[in-house]
Amino acid sequence: MFKNIKIFYLRFPQKSIFGFKILSSFQSSISTYLIILIILFANQFFGLNQLQMLAGAFFNIIANLSIIVLIINLLIKRKELNKKFFILLNSPLFIYLPFSIIAIINNVKISLIILFYN
Repeated sequence: MFKNIKIFYLRFPQKSIFGFKILSSFQSSISTYLIILIILFANQFFGLNQLQMLAGAFFNIIANLSIIVLIINLLIKRKELNKKFFILLNSPLFIYLPFSIIAIINNVKISLIILFYN
């Protein structure tokens, strides 16, 4: 009955563009949590000057893009972890994902306002 169904598997590279080994699912999860902590603690040190606000916006854009890339990586490598442990470890990250996308959009708006309207 199912003999004619072909399943296509995507082969992802095992090394990055620079030749480093790609992180495992657990390493991606821990790195994502560390970046979230850095965002929480570092944002309070960006000042009220336009240049400082622009630097803060660029920092938040890069950090949140890194979070999205790491979440994609941990989804690709999800078979390395036990299913229950994977869900337990990464559920907060999946909840945080929409907030990260919203933060990127807001910081792009802030940076465009600072760059073009001042």
